Amino acid sequence: MPSSKSEHDTSYEVVIGIEVHTQLATRSKMFCRCAVDTDAEPNTRVCPICLGLPGVLPQTNDAAITLGIKAALALGCEVNLESRWARKHYFSPDLPKGYQITQYDYPLAEHGELELPGLGKKIRIRRVHLEEDAGKLTHGSKETLVDFNRCGVPLAEIVSEPDIRSVEEADAYLKELRLILKALGVSDAEMERGHFRCEPNISVRPVGQKELGVRSEIKNLNSFKAVREGIERAMADQIAWLEQGREIVQTTYLWDEKARELRPMRVKETSADYRYFPEPDLPPLIVKETEIEEIKKGFTRASVTVSQGTTVTGSHRFILPAEKRKEWLDKGLKKQYVEILVTEPEWERYFMQLLNKEVSIKEASTWLLNEARGVMAERKETLSQFKVPVKEMTTLIGLLRDGKLTRPGAKELLAAMAGQGKGARELMEEMDLGAVSDEGLLQEAAKKVLAQNPDVCQKYRKGKTGVIGFLVGQCMSQMRGKADPNAVRRTLEKLL
Repeated sequence: MPSSKSEHDTSYEVVIGIEVHTQLATRSKMFCRCAVDTDAEPNTRVCPICLGLPGVLPQTNDAAITLGIKAALALGCEVNLESRWARKHYFSPDLPKGYQITQYDYPLAEHGELELPGLGKKIRIRRVHLEEDAGKLTHGSKETLVDFNRCGVPLAEIVSEPDIRSVEEADAYLKELRLILKALGVSDAEMERGHFRCEPNISVRPVGQKELGVRSEIKNLNSFKAVREGIERAMADQIAWLEQGREIVQTTYLWDEKARELRPMRVKETSADYRYFPEPDLPPLIVKETEIEEIKKGFTRASVTVSQGTTVTGSHRFILPAEKRKEWLDKGLKKQYVEILVTEPEWERYFMQLLNKEVSIKEASTWLLNEARGVMAERKETLSQFKVPVKEMTTLIGLLRDGKLTRPGAKELLAAMAGQGKGARELMEEMDLGAVSDEGLLQEAAKKVLAQNPDVCQKYRKGKTGVIGFLVGQCMSQMRGKADPNAVRRTLEKLL
């Protein structure tokens, strides 16, 4: 196995293009009416069409075509008014027809792009085309079992140009693509279930060389970790082979996650090997411009009308993650908080509901995306398990804003609310967390602290005013965090 030290050799450049197969969110299969239910008992969601029995005729699924067009439009592709189906021939035990119905010379859409968030780079999309999935093989120690339930499930294949130049760019591209597909409802894109499968093509070349190197393809990766490690392994292998003067042969690999090795699957595969020819049982796929415009109008997302103007309102258009990022950043939200809202819809919904209750963006980000998220992490809970509804979170923030609760008290109260599921006012009284604003009590505590720390008082009077922070802390400790730190500071300064 080549040493991985060559991964960081700066005299070589990596060139990566990625093919993604994503399962479309339809109820039935691509060319028959069998239900899409890959979790059903093996071989119970099949019919003569998806099993490829003689004498049957496929019929296209309009819902799958609509979802494919949605994906293409979201990626800025040109949707072709005419595309065509083709047969792709290869042998596999889970491909009962001996061929796959796909699109080849005439795809559904072409020439799009996807911007990598935070990297200031766009990756060109070569094509988006539709096809059907194969079945699933389960390998045992003595036998291999085949389940045809997945045969014929609709897929969109999204092919990038070889514009990716690092593992980091590949990771960002796939995460953003998956986010768009999920947000648009094109696919659930659940990687662990094989609904979003990645096939990177990797080659390396000396820096400055224009000609592309010979590529290695890695098949069916279904986790971002596998993609990163697979690409790094392919880069290291190719650089080591070039250093040794060995010829690199175009090869398709499988990734062995346990051994962290690439295992050869087949060598030098080209389109000629698949014997593509037009699908004789299906007419060309004709899409009207009016249909494309109608699909554009149908781009929707669940939105909440916000008086502060924090989101696009009054329209029913789908908002791309890139647009949403820009909008939140323009409103002053920190980058790390923006990513939570963009990538996790349930957090965005809760956040938007807080804003609708007249909570400011700063308050909502502090108490939901920072403090509440920390409480949930400690309790090992998800947002759906969080016992603080929007109404009670709003009440807590209001108590803090009105000076009836200090920040330390609010943090203690939030943790208690998450544990007990009680309301903010009820728990605040039970726990005696209400803020102390009585001037007499503040003076009493301040005088006591000053009497206990004469040396600190002397330093302050000699000009070392920074030591007042220590005195404020002592007062806050005496008052169990129930006083306003600013009021405590003012009282101390007056007495000093």
